[in-house]
Amino acid sequence: MIAIQKIGKSFMGALSYNLKKMAHPDKRFRAELLETNFSSLDAIQVEKEVHLLRSLKPNLNRYVYHTSLNFPKDENLDNKTLVNIANDYLKAQGFTNNQYMIFRHHDADHPHIHLLVNRIGFDGSVVSDSNNYKKSEAVIRKLEQQYDLVAVEPSSSVLKKAPTKDEIEMIARTGKASERMVLQELMNSLLNRPGLTLQDMISIGEDMGINFLFNQATTGRVSGISYFHNGFKAKGQALGNRYKWAELIRIINYEQVRDSAAISEANSRTTAKYGAQTSAGTYTATKEQPGSGTGLVSPNVGTGLPEYSPAENEDGGNGERPLETDQDADLLAGNTADHRDNRFGGNSGIQISDNEDDAKRRRRKRGR
Repeated sequence: MIAIQKIGKSFMGALSYNLKKMAHPDKRFRAELLETNFSSLDAIQVEKEVHLLRSLKPNLNRYVYHTSLNFPKDENLDNKTLVNIANDYLKAQGFTNNQYMIFRHHDADHPHIHLLVNRIGFDGSVVSDSNNYKKSEAVIRKLEQQYDLVAVEPSSSVLKKAPTKDEIEMIARTGKASERMVLQELMNSLLNRPGLTLQDMISIGEDMGINFLFNQATTGRVSGISYFHNGFKAKGQALGNRYKWAELIRIINYEQVRDSAAISEANSRTTAKYGAQTSAGTYTATKEQPGSGTGLVSPNVGTGLPEYSPAENEDGGNGERPLETDQDADLLAGNTADHRDNRFGGNSGIQISDNEDDAKRRRRKRGR
């Protein structure tokens, strides 16, 4: 089971998203309300009931908890079981005295439900959003055992990123793997060599056409790594956990003092080959652009450098899920595009609703 959580500001915006799913033109794909403690689904009445509790905490902006619980497509779960799982999940997350709705969606190839909850309780208390991701992962593992569900590996432990939808379509269309997939395979063959030192990795990697850019401080300490191949750049996070610096130094023989000069020289060769770095030691981010050859990259402004580099974010203690892919970043931002979770083989849409506030901000930004 996988949970995708969003905390937002518009209960009615999230409700509207689910109600639209219930009005799907194809009956086979219509969502259904499984359980609620609201008096009705009438939007005006729901808004009155939500406003009543909001008046208890008028200064709390992010009061909406909207989560999807997603199960592997082979799971055969009836509505009663899904409601029991949902209630157990909410209870374990601290939602024991709150307004809530449980919807089942049928617009993906796997069972999934949406939980829409008011963080403000009937008594005026507020359910904390601290360490949401870690708490949720612990609850999910327990529920998988309790309900004899297929255990889904946490995304934080997946070593290699699965192909994206665009990459799968590209292979089908051209018969060629994307540069990211090629880079993954080249690095795998390199990292599987026994007794590999960091200097070996740099030397052999460059012979294979791979260049490395290390995020190296003046003290010599390295905090991250990016990979280059055929004009394509990817941070370790974009390739998978195995290729991140923190994991890499568990695989290879690395000593900071011994390898500092080799790292600096490798950085110089990479910079000379691929262009000058921008401020703060990073390259300007780019968007995916259809027709760019791989479907993943576009020219980097000012350098001619293609890039595919989702941010390597960690849990900053704010209770949010770490951003594991560019898709996860969209989910937490409220983007309702069809997202594909790698742990479901890249074929399963998982959607979280827009917050009205988020949508307005994006429209204003596009207008500028």
